[in-house]
Amino acid sequence: MPWDVPAPPGARWSEYRGPRHLQTLAPRAARAHGSPPLQVAPRRAVGWGRGGGAERETGWAGRAALATLATCMPFTASLLSRLLVLPVAAFGLAPPAGLPTSRPAQPPHLLSAGTVPVPVFHLSWARALPDAGHPVALSSPNLAQLPGGPSVVVGDRAGHVYALSLSDGRGQPGWPASTGGVPVDSSPSVAVLAGQRYDTVFVGVGNAATPGEGGYEAFSPDGAERWYTPVHNPPTDPARGATSAVPASLAVGELQGHLAVVAPSAGQELYALDAATGRPLTGFPWFTSDSGFSTPAIVDLYGTGTNEVVVGGDQTPGLAYGVHYSRGGHLRVVGATGMAGTGSPAGGLRCQYSPDQVVQSSPAVGPFLGGGRLGIVVGTGRFWPGAAATDELFALTAHCQLAWSVHLDGLTGSSPALVDLGLGGLSVVEGTDNAHGGGSVYALDGRNGAVAWHTPLPGEVIGSVVSVGTPAGYQDVVAPTTGGAFVLDGRTGRLVATIEHYVGLQSAPLVTSQPGGAGLTLAGYNSSDAGEVLHYSLSGWTAGGPGSWPQFHHDPSLSGYSATAG
Repeated sequence: MPWDVPAPPGARWSEYRGPRHLQTLAPRAARAHGSPPLQVAPRRAVGWGRGGGAERETGWAGRAALATLATCMPFTASLLSRLLVLPVAAFGLAPPAGLPTSRPAQPPHLLSAGTVPVPVFHLSWARALPDAGHPVALSSPNLAQLPGGPSVVVGDRAGHVYALSLSDGRGQPGWPASTGGVPVDSSPSVAVLAGQRYDTVFVGVGNAATPGEGGYEAFSPDGAERWYTPVHNPPTDPARGATSAVPASLAVGELQGHLAVVAPSAGQELYALDAATGRPLTGFPWFTSDSGFSTPAIVDLYGTGTNEVVVGGDQTPGLAYGVHYSRGGHLRVVGATGMAGTGSPAGGLRCQYSPDQVVQSSPAVGPFLGGGRLGIVVGTGRFWPGAAATDELFALTAHCQLAWSVHLDGLTGSSPALVDLGLGGLSVVEGTDNAHGGGSVYALDGRNGAVAWHTPLPGEVIGSVVSVGTPAGYQDVVAPTTGGAFVLDGRTGRLVATIEHYVGLQSAPLVTSQPGGAGLTLAGYNSSDAGEVLHYSLSGWTAGGPGSWPQFHHDPSLSGYSATAG
């Protein structure tokens, strides 16, 4: 049940589904509505870290009047539509009782499947993290190839990026890396740089609770910082500060002949950076006009041999650089050269679709539309009250034209997956969050949005669903929820297995290949409000292959792109 806590002026409250956290919703102009300013320090400031977390989290956030140009009206934005985190203990409230406090000696059991052969799974290892009070939240695990072997990399809100051996969960030498205590809600992306043997790890640093801290950061295979790039908002922004948070994950792909990382920020800029140096590419940063929490997809949408950037964003009404913006959000396609040669900070926009709600989901791109045409599918957020696009899922053509939309039973901020469920072509699979402790998973016909099946679950689906292969050649769905992880039959949506219910999950699982089957890594928080990473071995299931979606945003580069039609 939601907690009943009075909202301050200019803000409203909503339950955050961690064991001891609440979040606030407040517009970037919260200061103008009477909220005290949030006192934050630059990312590198001495004294900020775990010891400064309570001060940082209990301040009221606000980011006032952003793009006030010479002849323009003040421009405000919905920075905190991704909520602020506040300790429940500050209000004298007990943590919700949804998570058991101890794990039995035996692994969880599969549900009865009648005469259908059921794969076998068991817990291979579990690692508790030393981050009580600031656990893993929205950061999804990824697989990195490091000097110590294949490793799970994931971030937490204490400002750590962990690297744990995939085989036994032990920490890799030189890790965890540190952001100086600034939260990591983004999911790490990885890539091997030119001349290197192992992966470099990229993260967005900072979240809505730290709007003036963070940036873009890369860590070398040994855990040492390779580079850090702050966010520089427009000079006309009166609240620009030294930097802005980057809660979105950094997608990796080729742009302008460089291996690049791309993500929006909690300010007003989207950066494309050289992955080796962290320097902005020509034409970037690109003016987004509001905050962005959406991890971009990087894909050649038009068959030209050049990638585009596909990304969602928030939008508050106002005027900036001569453009009138309406309340809502955007799904945008930005060219590889950004604004270069256009004379406009937001030039180079190929197309956009603008619903009346923020777009905080991360888009998935693939040939799921009729005739195998390339399409974009994305969900929305819940910031603007009364918006028609709330709880909607949109499928668009490569030119941002609406192909279909469907209204689901809860928030669609969880990023969709494109999966071969054995139903013909790629299905769109989406998890929902009803904000009252429950959620669902939907499987939709990619051609027209028709519902193939719908399965309610005992937990909110905040992290993205992923898939794992079956002996029959189609994919099952793995659904992470605030009440644990569940496997659903891809063809019917029937509950096949309860994998885990001792850890709350707001991030996507990671499916990896291993001898005799697949591995499933989960990262979340336990009843002690500490991060926990678990790895299960799945015998009888398989990892990868055509029509699979094995992790957040599809692959270790977080490209968001599935090239197969199933």
